[in-house]
Amino acid sequence: AMIDSQKSQEPSLLATRPERGNLVHNCAPVHTGCGPRRAPQWAMLIDLRFIRRHLDELAWTLLPGVCVLCGSRSRISMDLCEPCREALPHNDRSCCACALPLRVLDDALCTQCRVKQPPFARAIAALRYVEPVTRMIHRLKFNGSRVDARVLGSLLAARVNRDYRGTALPELIVPVPLSRERLFRRGHNQAALLARWVGSTLDIAIDYGCCRRLRHTPPQTGLSRSARLRNLSGAFDVTRSFSNMSIALVDDVMTTGSTVTALTQTLLAAGAVDVHVWAAARTPQIDSETRVAMERHFDPLE
Repeated sequence: AMIDSQKSQEPSLLATRPERGNLVHNCAPVHTGCGPRRAPQWAMLIDLRFIRRHLDELAWTLLPGVCVLCGSRSRISMDLCEPCREALPHNDRSCCACALPLRVLDDALCTQCRVKQPPFARAIAALRYVEPVTRMIHRLKFNGSRVDARVLGSLLAARVNRDYRGTALPELIVPVPLSRERLFRRGHNQAALLARWVGSTLDIAIDYGCCRRLRHTPPQTGLSRSARLRNLSGAFDVTRSFSNMSIALVDDVMTTGSTVTALTQTLLAAGAVDVHVWAAARTPQIDSETRVAMERHFDPLE
Protein backbone atom coordinates (compact mmCIF):
# COMPACT_ATOMS: atom_id res chain seq x y z
CA ALA A 1 0.00 0.00 0.00
CA MET A 2 1.08 3.58 -0.55
CA ILE A 3 3.16 4.76 2.38
CA ASP A 4 1.42 7.62 4.14
CA SER A 5 3.90 10.44 4.37
CA GLN A 6 1.83 12.51 6.75
CA LYS A 7 3.64 13.10 10.05
CA SER A 8 2.15 13.51 13.45
CA GLN A 9 1.29 17.18 13.03
CA GLU A 10 -1.97 17.57 11.11
CA PRO A 11 -2.59 20.80 9.18
CA SER A 12 -4.49 23.35 11.21
CA LEU A 13 -7.13 23.94 8.56
CA LEU A 14 -7.80 22.17 5.31
CA ALA A 15 -8.99 24.39 2.49
CA THR A 16 -12.76 24.27 2.44
CA ARG A 17 -14.75 23.73 -0.70
CA PRO A 18 -16.53 26.69 -2.31
CA GLU A 19 -20.29 26.69 -1.98
CA ARG A 20 -22.11 24.82 -4.69
CA GLY A 21 -23.47 27.06 -7.40
CA ASN A 22 -21.06 29.92 -6.57
CA LEU A 23 -17.76 28.45 -7.73
CA VAL A 24 -16.90 31.05 -10.32
CA HIS A 25 -18.42 33.92 -8.36
CA ASN A 26 -16.48 33.11 -5.23
CA CYS A 27 -13.17 31.98 -6.66
CA ALA A 28 -12.58 33.42 -10.15
CA PRO A 29 -10.39 36.53 -10.09
CA VAL A 30 -11.43 39.65 -11.99
CA HIS A 31 -9.68 39.82 -15.36
CA THR A 32 -8.60 43.36 -16.25
CA GLY A 33 -6.97 42.51 -19.58
CA CYS A 34 -3.46 43.05 -18.24
CA GLY A 35 -1.40 39.91 -17.91
CA PRO A 36 -2.44 36.27 -18.18
CA ARG A 37 -5.71 35.10 -16.69
CA ARG A 38 -5.17 33.01 -13.56
CA ALA A 39 -6.93 29.68 -13.16
CA PRO A 40 -9.67 29.71 -10.50
CA GLN A 41 -8.67 28.25 -7.15
CA TRP A 42 -11.38 25.60 -7.30
CA ALA A 43 -10.04 24.38 -10.67
CA MET A 44 -6.59 23.95 -9.12
CA LEU A 45 -8.11 21.91 -6.28
CA ILE A 46 -9.91 19.67 -8.76
CA ASP A 47 -6.68 19.13 -10.69
CA LEU A 48 -4.82 18.18 -7.49
CA ARG A 49 -7.53 15.70 -6.51
CA PHE A 50 -7.47 14.19 -10.01
CA ILE A 51 -3.68 13.77 -9.86
CA ARG A 52 -3.76 12.35 -6.34
CA ARG A 53 -6.47 9.83 -7.24
CA HIS A 54 -4.50 8.48 -10.20
CA LEU A 55 -1.24 8.35 -8.25
CA ASP A 56 -3.06 6.42 -5.54
CA GLU A 57 -4.39 3.91 -8.10
CA LEU A 58 -0.89 3.48 -9.51
CA ALA A 59 0.55 2.89 -6.03
CA TRP A 60 -2.00 0.17 -5.25
CA THR A 61 -1.15 -1.50 -8.58
CA LEU A 62 2.59 -1.46 -7.95
CA LEU A 63 2.37 -2.20 -4.21
CA PRO A 64 -0.57 -4.53 -3.52
CA GLY A 65 -2.29 -4.18 -0.17
CA VAL A 66 -1.36 -6.42 2.78
CA CYS A 67 -4.11 -7.32 5.26
CA VAL A 68 -3.53 -5.73 8.70
CA LEU A 69 -5.18 -8.72 10.39
CA CYS A 70 -3.86 -11.86 8.68
CA GLY A 71 -0.88 -10.53 6.70
CA SER A 72 -2.01 -11.94 3.35
CA ARG A 73 -2.25 -9.93 0.14
CA SER A 74 -5.57 -8.15 0.04
CA ARG A 75 -5.71 -7.95 -3.79
CA ILE A 76 -7.86 -4.81 -3.45
CA SER A 77 -7.16 -1.13 -2.80
CA MET A 78 -7.18 -1.63 0.96
CA ASP A 79 -4.90 -3.22 3.54
CA LEU A 80 -7.68 -5.63 4.53
CA CYS A 81 -8.49 -8.85 2.70
CA GLU A 82 -12.08 -9.71 1.83
CA PRO A 83 -12.42 -12.69 4.24
CA CYS A 84 -11.18 -10.61 7.18
CA ARG A 85 -13.43 -7.74 6.21
CA GLU A 86 -16.49 -9.99 6.13
CA ALA A 87 -15.54 -11.50 9.49
CA LEU A 88 -15.29 -8.11 11.23
CA PRO A 89 -17.93 -7.34 13.91
CA HIS A 90 -19.92 -4.82 11.88
CA ASN A 91 -22.27 -2.70 13.96
CA ASP A 92 -25.36 -3.40 11.85
CA ARG A 93 -27.88 -3.83 14.68
CA SER A 94 -27.57 -0.57 16.58
CA CYS A 95 -29.54 2.31 18.06
CA CYS A 96 -30.25 4.87 15.34
CA ALA A 97 -29.62 7.74 17.77
CA CYS A 98 -26.44 6.73 19.66
CA ALA A 99 -25.19 3.70 17.63
CA LEU A 100 -25.18 1.45 20.71
CA PRO A 101 -25.03 -2.20 19.57
CA LEU A 102 -28.33 -3.96 20.18
CA ARG A 103 -28.67 -7.70 20.72
CA VAL A 104 -32.08 -7.78 19.04
CA LEU A 105 -33.26 -5.12 16.64
CA ASP A 106 -36.77 -4.95 18.03
CA ASP A 107 -36.69 -1.16 18.32
CA ALA A 108 -34.90 1.68 16.55
CA LEU A 109 -33.79 3.21 19.86
CA CYS A 110 -31.96 1.80 22.86
CA THR A 111 -33.48 2.04 26.34
CA GLN A 112 -31.52 5.17 27.27
CA CYS A 113 -32.38 7.06 24.06
CA ARG A 114 -36.06 6.21 24.49
CA VAL A 115 -35.92 8.02 27.82
CA LYS A 116 -33.77 10.95 26.65
CA GLN A 117 -32.29 11.39 23.19
CA PRO A 118 -28.76 12.84 22.83
CA PRO A 119 -28.21 16.39 21.50
CA PHE A 120 -26.58 15.17 18.25
CA ALA A 121 -28.81 14.40 15.26
CA ARG A 122 -27.56 10.86 14.72
CA ALA A 123 -24.58 8.62 15.38
CA ILE A 124 -22.92 6.02 13.18
CA ALA A 125 -20.29 3.52 14.24
CA ALA A 126 -18.94 1.17 11.59
CA LEU A 127 -17.80 -1.59 13.97
CA ARG A 128 -18.29 -2.97 17.46
CA TYR A 129 -15.41 -2.42 19.86
CA VAL A 130 -14.45 -6.07 20.30
CA GLU A 131 -11.61 -8.20 18.91
CA PRO A 132 -10.05 -7.84 16.40
CA VAL A 133 -11.22 -4.20 16.16
CA THR A 134 -9.69 -3.42 19.55
CA ARG A 135 -6.24 -4.34 18.21
CA MET A 136 -6.64 -2.02 15.24
CA ILE A 137 -7.88 0.82 17.45
CA HIS A 138 -5.03 0.37 19.92
CA ARG A 139 -2.41 0.47 17.15
CA LEU A 140 -4.01 3.65 15.83
CA LYS A 141 -4.51 5.27 19.22
CA PHE A 142 -1.26 4.46 20.99
CA ASN A 143 1.14 3.88 18.07
CA GLY A 144 -0.27 6.28 15.47
CA SER A 145 -0.64 3.52 12.88
CA ARG A 146 -1.44 5.25 9.59
CA VAL A 147 -2.26 1.92 7.97
CA ASP A 148 -4.98 1.17 10.53
CA ALA A 149 -6.21 4.76 10.21
CA ARG A 150 -6.63 4.25 6.47
CA VAL A 151 -8.45 0.93 6.91
CA LEU A 152 -10.75 2.13 9.69
CA GLY A 153 -11.38 5.43 7.91
CA SER A 154 -12.32 3.63 4.71
CA LEU A 155 -14.69 1.31 6.57
CA LEU A 156 -16.32 4.27 8.33
CA ALA A 157 -16.69 6.21 5.07
CA ALA A 158 -18.30 3.18 3.41
CA ARG A 159 -20.78 2.88 6.30
CA VAL A 160 -21.62 6.59 6.10
CA ASN A 161 -22.17 6.31 2.34
CA ARG A 162 -24.55 3.40 2.91
CA ASP A 163 -26.54 4.97 5.75
CA TYR A 164 -26.79 8.43 4.15
CA ARG A 165 -27.91 7.18 0.75
CA GLY A 166 -30.39 9.75 -0.56
CA THR A 167 -29.65 12.10 2.36
CA ALA A 168 -27.45 15.19 2.36
CA LEU A 169 -24.11 14.76 4.10
CA PRO A 170 -22.78 17.29 6.65
CA GLU A 171 -20.70 20.03 5.06
CA LEU A 172 -17.77 20.00 7.48
CA ILE A 173 -15.87 17.32 9.42
CA VAL A 174 -14.41 18.15 12.83
CA PRO A 175 -12.10 15.61 14.54
CA VAL A 176 -12.59 15.31 18.30
CA PRO A 177 -9.65 17.29 19.76
CA LEU A 178 -7.12 16.13 22.33
CA SER A 179 -5.72 18.18 25.18
CA ARG A 180 -2.24 19.65 24.66
CA GLU A 181 -0.79 17.30 27.28
CA ARG A 182 -2.22 14.22 25.62
CA LEU A 183 -1.28 15.38 22.11
CA PHE A 184 2.29 16.10 23.23
CA ARG A 185 2.58 12.66 24.86
CA ARG A 186 1.19 10.70 21.90
CA GLY A 187 2.45 12.91 19.08
CA HIS A 188 -0.76 12.50 17.09
CA ASN A 189 -4.53 12.79 17.31
CA GLN A 190 -6.11 9.50 16.25
CA ALA A 191 -9.41 11.23 15.42
CA ALA A 192 -7.60 13.57 13.01
CA LEU A 193 -5.89 10.61 11.30
CA LEU A 194 -9.29 8.98 10.81
CA ALA A 195 -10.94 12.20 9.66
CA ARG A 196 -8.37 12.65 6.91
CA TRP A 197 -9.43 9.42 5.18
CA VAL A 198 -13.14 9.89 5.81
CA GLY A 199 -13.05 13.44 4.43
CA SER A 200 -11.02 12.57 1.34
CA THR A 201 -13.25 9.58 0.56
CA LEU A 202 -16.53 11.47 0.99
CA ASP A 203 -15.17 14.76 -0.43
CA ILE A 204 -16.02 16.75 2.71
CA ALA A 205 -13.87 19.58 4.03
CA ILE A 206 -12.06 19.05 7.36
CA ASP A 207 -11.28 21.68 10.00
CA TYR A 208 -8.53 20.38 12.27
CA GLY A 209 -8.16 23.48 14.44
CA CYS A 210 -11.63 24.91 15.00
CA CYS A 211 -12.20 23.10 18.32
CA ARG A 212 -9.92 23.07 21.33
CA ARG A 213 -9.84 21.02 24.48
CA LEU A 214 -9.32 23.71 27.08
CA ARG A 215 -8.16 21.54 29.91
CA HIS A 216 -6.84 18.09 30.54
CA THR A 217 -9.57 15.94 32.07
CA PRO A 218 -8.98 13.21 34.68
CA PRO A 219 -8.94 9.61 33.41
CA GLN A 220 -12.31 8.56 31.98
CA THR A 221 -11.74 4.80 32.11
CA GLY A 222 -14.07 3.07 34.56
CA LEU A 223 -16.32 6.12 35.08
CA SER A 224 -20.08 6.11 34.62
CA ARG A 225 -21.72 8.26 31.96
CA SER A 226 -22.81 10.91 34.46
CA ALA A 227 -19.30 11.07 35.96
CA ARG A 228 -17.78 11.42 32.47
CA LEU A 229 -20.17 14.29 31.67
CA ARG A 230 -19.13 16.10 34.88
CA ASN A 231 -15.50 15.52 33.91
CA LEU A 232 -16.05 17.16 30.51
CA SER A 233 -18.16 20.12 31.61
CA GLY A 234 -16.61 23.24 30.04
CA ALA A 235 -13.76 21.21 28.54
CA PHE A 236 -14.22 22.38 24.91
CA ASP A 237 -14.13 25.67 23.06
CA VAL A 238 -14.40 26.74 19.41
CA THR A 239 -12.36 29.30 17.46
CA ARG A 240 -14.94 30.16 14.79
CA SER A 241 -18.65 30.47 14.10
CA PHE A 242 -20.62 27.53 12.72
CA SER A 243 -23.72 29.50 11.81
CA ASN A 244 -26.19 27.43 9.76
CA MET A 245 -23.66 24.64 9.26
CA SER A 246 -24.13 20.88 9.56
CA ILE A 247 -21.14 19.31 11.30
CA ALA A 248 -19.86 15.73 11.52
CA LEU A 249 -17.72 14.84 14.53
CA VAL A 250 -15.21 12.03 13.88
CA ASP A 251 -13.70 9.91 16.66
CA ASP A 252 -12.09 6.50 16.99
CA VAL A 253 -14.25 4.96 19.73
CA MET A 254 -17.58 6.01 21.19
CA THR A 255 -17.94 4.57 24.68
CA THR A 256 -20.72 6.29 26.63
CA GLY A 257 -21.08 9.26 24.27
CA SER A 258 -20.12 11.78 26.96
CA THR A 259 -17.26 13.35 24.96
CA VAL A 260 -19.27 13.86 21.76
CA THR A 261 -22.27 15.05 23.82
CA ALA A 262 -20.18 17.80 25.44
CA LEU A 263 -18.61 18.76 22.12
CA THR A 264 -21.99 18.74 20.36
CA GLN A 265 -23.39 21.18 22.91
CA THR A 266 -20.42 23.49 22.29
CA LEU A 267 -20.91 23.38 18.49
CA LEU A 268 -24.66 23.99 18.75
CA ALA A 269 -23.97 26.99 20.98
CA ALA A 270 -21.62 28.28 18.25
CA GLY A 271 -24.48 28.26 15.72
CA ALA A 272 -24.37 24.79 14.15
CA VAL A 273 -27.69 23.62 12.73
CA ASP A 274 -27.06 20.02 13.70
CA VAL A 275 -24.21 17.71 14.64
CA HIS A 276 -23.65 14.14 13.48
CA VAL A 277 -21.29 11.70 15.19
CA TRP A 278 -19.20 9.26 13.14
CA ALA A 279 -17.02 6.76 15.01
CA ALA A 280 -14.92 3.86 13.82
CA ALA A 281 -16.18 1.68 16.67
CA ARG A 282 -18.79 1.66 19.42
CA THR A 283 -18.48 -0.19 22.70
CA PRO A 284 -21.29 -2.59 23.59
CA GLN A 285 -23.02 -2.40 26.96
CA ILE A 286 -20.29 -1.96 29.55
CA ASP A 287 -20.03 -5.23 31.46
CA SER A 288 -17.14 -6.76 33.41
CA GLU A 289 -15.63 -8.43 30.32
CA THR A 290 -15.71 -5.22 28.28
CA ARG A 291 -14.28 -3.19 31.17
CA VAL A 292 -11.33 -5.59 31.53
CA ALA A 293 -10.61 -5.36 27.79
CA MET A 294 -10.68 -1.55 27.96
CA GLU A 295 -8.49 -1.29 31.05
CA ARG A 296 -5.93 -3.75 29.65
CA HIS A 297 -4.73 -0.93 27.38
CA PHE A 298 -5.26 1.83 29.90
CA ASP A 299 -3.66 5.14 29.01
CA PRO A 300 -3.03 7.38 32.06
CA LEU A 301 -3.93 10.40 29.93
CA GLU A 302 -7.14 8.86 28.56
